[in-house]
Amino acid sequence: MVGSDLACAALLGGLVSLLLLGQLELWHLFAVSAALGVAELVFGTSSFALLPSSVDKGKLVEANGYLSTSSSVGSGIVGPAVGGAAYTAEPVLPFLANGVSYLISAVLIGSFAWHKQPKEPSAPTSVETRGQRARTYLADITAGAAFIKDNRSTRTLLVLVASSSIFGWLPEATLVLYAKEELHLTDRGFGIFLAATTLGAVVGGLLSGRLFRRLGVSRLLIVTYATYGLLLIPPAFLTSGVAVGVLAFIQGIPLIACNSTTRSLQQTIVPANLLGRVSAVFRIVGAATVPLSLTLGGFLGHWIGLRPVWAIAGTGFVLVLLLELKGVRQISRDTDRALSPTA
Repeated sequence: MVGSDLACAALLGGLVSLLLLGQLELWHLFAVSAALGVAELVFGTSSFALLPSSVDKGKLVEANGYLSTSSSVGSGIVGPAVGGAAYTAEPVLPFLANGVSYLISAVLIGSFAWHKQPKEPSAPTSVETRGQRARTYLADITAGAAFIKDNRSTRTLLVLVASSSIFGWLPEATLVLYAKEELHLTDRGFGIFLAATTLGAVVGGLLSGRLFRRLGVSRLLIVTYATYGLLLIPPAFLTSGVAVGVLAFIQGIPLIACNSTTRSLQQTIVPANLLGRVSAVFRIVGAATVPLSLTLGGFLGHWIGLRPVWAIAGTGFVLVLLLELKGVRQISRDTDRALSPTA
């Protein structure tokens, strides 16, 4: 995680240098964005595997909810507001501040990272050892995929995560057009509309732990997935921007509550030595399905109109949940066994 942060800081430092020298070109932005995506994937996978060793299993949903809340506040409210103001004052400031934030993160994590576990001994760098390492890494990744294939609960979680990426992002490709052409929102109205979802996500993150204790595993998954999916359908028929904004706020609550629960269930069910590998598979699937969903949403919006995309997304969401009900019940049983005192 420290290495990922330092890599991100270095990348943004290079970007700032190019910007100050007046040498920044579009392809530089593409290259830095791609490299940042790789580094952040490593960071996220490591963070996912680290959390269960720092938090009691019974409080994972609450911890993930707080993390999701802080992320939503940062990326959905504070970040855009501060970034926009900083860019207006000086275009280099947002990139500079972002790079400094990575350095601060590296210092904070580094303050305990080397005390938590001993440093690995240095290994010889012979060709044979590198080959053995390559085979070991491949075996690790394969082991994560094999565990998902053989474990019904984890496989169900992956299907639910993939379906939420596909159907949840489907309307996002044409969201601006929908807001402007169908709801006739102004620029300010569209900003409020986006903020409504973020505010709902903040509430959902804060309520995640309480909802988990009140509803239990299977009921929480069913309620949150079904609620989010069903709320995707009304925008296909509504004409009021206020009504859709209220729905967006309500949608944010089950969205984050479900995401926090899904992450916590993975951390509870998956063996500790496979957490990073399994998390990597989940993130790769998410990274692959989101752009496919956005592309499909754009084509559907062009072919059949902007409104039907919402109905298709909501219907698909609910259908996948119905098909995976047996798997959801298995998740509940596996979670109860993992959280039992004799586990």
